[in-house]
Amino acid sequence: MKNNRISFTCPWSLGVTVITTIIIIILVASTYFIWTDDFPSSMLWFKYTLIVVFIVTIIGGLGYMPIRLTIENDKIILYRLFGAINIPIKDIIEIKAIPKSETAFSIRIFGSGGLFGYLGRFKNPKLGSYTMYATNMNKLIFIRTSRKKYVFSCKNKDEFIESVKHIKET
Repeated sequence: MKNNRISFTCPWSLGVTVITTIIIIILVASTYFIWTDDFPSSMLWFKYTLIVVFIVTIIGGLGYMPIRLTIENDKIILYRLFGAINIPIKDIIEIKAIPKSETAFSIRIFGSGGLFGYLGRFKNPKLGSYTMYATNMNKLIFIRTSRKKYVFSCKNKDEFIESVKHIKET
C-alpha cells in the first residue's frame, strides 16, 4: 500500500442507478406540480410539508450514500457526505465477501432500499441485525466486529478484503 492508505470507490449498479433516477424524477416532478398547483389556503401547510419531505428525502439519501471505502493504518473509513464511519481493524472479528443471497429476506428497519443505494439498518434470519451501505448488491463485503455487523460494497472487493486481512495479521 502506498502511504499506508488505499481507497476503493463505491460505484452504483444498474439497479441502483435505475431506482434512483426514477425516484428522483418522480420527486422533482411531484415537487414542481405541488408548487405550481393552487392549494386552498387551509391546505397550504400540506403543500409545504410535502415539498419539505421530498427535498429532505433527496438530501438525506445523498448525504448517507457511500462514496468510498479507505483502509488506513489501523482503520477502515467509509466516506459519506454526512460524515465518515470508522471501524478499527483491531475490532474486526470477521471479514468476507458475501453473495447477494445473504441479504435475502432482509427487513429494512430504517433507511433506503435502493434510492442512492441500500443504506441503513436491516435485519434478516441469516445475518441478524446489520448496518448496510451498499451501492452494488453483487459486490458485498460483510464485516463483523464485537459490537456491530456491517455490509458494504466497493469496487475490487477481493483486494479490499485481502488488504484488511494483511493489516490485521501484521
